[in-house]
Amino acid sequence: MTPGGRAFNGTDTSSSQSSIMSRLADVSSSDSPWPPDTAPSLSTSHSMPSQFQSRTSYDSDRYLRLFYENFHPAHPILVPSSMYAERAYPSYLRLVVDFAGSNYLPAGKSEQLKGRVFTDLTSNPDRSSCMVQAWLLLAIVLFSRDEVTEAQQAHTQATTIALEIGMNKASFSTTHHAEHSVEAESLRRTWWELLIAEIIISVPSRAIPFRCGSVPSDVLLPCDDSFYTGNCEIPKSARMSDFKRRALATDETIFSSSSYRVEAAVILGQVIRLNRLRDYHHDHLQSIQNALVSWSNHLPVEKRNIVDSYGNIDEILFQAHTIIAYASMLLHLPRSDLHALLPKCSDPFWPLVPGHSSASVRLLHSIKATDASRRMSDYLSLCPNIQKHTPFIIPALSLSGMTQIATTTTHSGDCFEHHYNRITLLLGCLKNMKRTWHLAEASYQRVRTCAAQLMADSMEKWNAEPLLRPLELSQTTPEGEINDANIPIMAENAMPVIHETAFPELDPFYIDPICYNASVFSTIPEFETS
Repeated sequence: MTPGGRAFNGTDTSSSQSSIMSRLADVSSSDSPWPPDTAPSLSTSHSMPSQFQSRTSYDSDRYLRLFYENFHPAHPILVPSSMYAERAYPSYLRLVVDFAGSNYLPAGKSEQLKGRVFTDLTSNPDRSSCMVQAWLLLAIVLFSRDEVTEAQQAHTQATTIALEIGMNKASFSTTHHAEHSVEAESLRRTWWELLIAEIIISVPSRAIPFRCGSVPSDVLLPCDDSFYTGNCEIPKSARMSDFKRRALATDETIFSSSSYRVEAAVILGQVIRLNRLRDYHHDHLQSIQNALVSWSNHLPVEKRNIVDSYGNIDEILFQAHTIIAYASMLLHLPRSDLHALLPKCSDPFWPLVPGHSSASVRLLHSIKATDASRRMSDYLSLCPNIQKHTPFIIPALSLSGMTQIATTTTHSGDCFEHHYNRITLLLGCLKNMKRTWHLAEASYQRVRTCAAQLMADSMEKWNAEPLLRPLELSQTTPEGEINDANIPIMAENAMPVIHETAFPELDPFYIDPICYNASVFSTIPEFETS
């Protein structure tokens, strides 16, 4: 039995599992990839006709290759591809792997597998780490397919089993495996991926509790992928307490990229939790803002660049940086004026919070949100092969695009080209991702429609100018240094001020018609931001 496994008690079946089971009634026989009366049982595949065995083997090998080429690098919880056959995962987990890989093929293949996946998982009494991995991978895939409710239910199943068998404890991974083995590392990665997925999947919902983040955990942090996939012994893993103490250490310690990704996700979770509150103290908001800035300030030089000198991309570090930018947008956008500038459209990822702030406070939040969206596009320009990135980035792409569109309505025409190029970059990424993940389809249409509606007049003015007009320097920008974030003009339909807070007058020195590369307030020590 897989470590931590125990017998299944029928009384433990959750309501979410019943909900999933009810959906199986909608799966018709036409959804099956097999002709009538020939659909094989996974436990009796030896009795299948040879032509079906051959086709099944060919398809499964293809799905597996697509999974490890595209999906696994972004969510590397299973053993490396070189060890997959030897590991001999249970059939239900292999079927989930096939389902994930099938999404990278033209539509139809994945739909044929979906019903079989649900049937296998909901009818299997196994309560082990492999079942946790199966439900977790399924949750990520379903969320990326824009099947959010089912994704949340699948994640609930994974979390329930994980907590039952004690995956939140450091001893779990080493009970039946050597501490420095790949298998033990796989189990540690599974727990942390469960936590990260819980946070990101919860964004569209304002009511889902953080179960993984609400229980004590001493699971060691994952190592870098270069060790995990390098056929060498896994190095000694760090504890989260060691990672949190890094700012107080005499010498700088370089932790794994996964460590920074975990902390980035935790900060994102803090933002989501704050946005759910109807009332909070200013210090809560400032504390999260401090955490966002500190995360970047304490990055060692080796973890600042997501592309190495050979052009290789650290996908996990890329995710860490983009999660921080995403968290910053979620923190500042609902407290800014930018939402009022967009057309009335339903966007499940745009954060909304109750309460109003002064005009100057909303201005600051608008600037910080715009800067975060700029950083998001900058990261994508370094790593343009969007197919290799996690589909979890789709909500951040949508939010970044909408933020840039709103900003174009308040900035001068001098920086329109900057915003236009960022928007087209984000649209291109969503366009490519929607070929695989349906979640990107709706996001792409929202961003494209809003851009076409709000940027039409600016496009006309821009097209009337020379194609290669001279670059302009701002009055406050030293020659040879082009910056790229502008201060948005206040919206006419901004919300009325209900609660004024102390906020220094904005120095005209910082108001500039040219976009800056960094937030214009990055050098100002303190601002009241509640």
